[in-house]
Amino acid sequence: MRDLIVRARGYDGKEQIDDLERDQDTAETDAVETLQTGQTDEGRDEIEAWIDGLDEEAQAELVALYWIGRGDFEGRDFPRVVNAARERRTTPTADYLLGAPLMGDYIEIGLDAVIEAEVYDDA
Repeated sequence: MRDLIVRARGYDGKEQIDDLERDQDTAETDAVETLQTGQTDEGRDEIEAWIDGLDEEAQAELVALYWIGRGDFEGRDFPRVVNAARERRTTPTADYLLGAPLMGDYIEIGLDAVIEAEVYDDA
C-alpha cells in the first residue's frame, strides 16, 4: 500500500497533457517531461495495473480509504464506507482514483485513520 501511495504522489504532482509524446530518438527524459503526464505515462500505467490487479473488495477498500482521507467519513466508518464504495461503483476504480485529486495523500490519511480507529479487521 505504501508503494502505491508513493507512486500516486508522484503522479498527482504531474500536469495532464493530452498530446504528451516521448522523444523516440533518445532514451533520456528531460526535466519538463517528468512533470507531465498523458495517455503514455508509464507511472500511470503502473498505478492502473496495480489497482486493476486487486479484487473487487480490495478496490472498494481503496476507494473507502480515499473517501475517508478526503474527509467525507471517519476512520471508524470504514466497514460502512467499503459497502458504499462497492454499491456506488460506476466506473473502473483505477480511472476514478487516477482522476481524483491528491489520491496518494488522501489514501494515506485514510489508511492512518482506519488504523487508528482499529476497524480494519471489521470490514
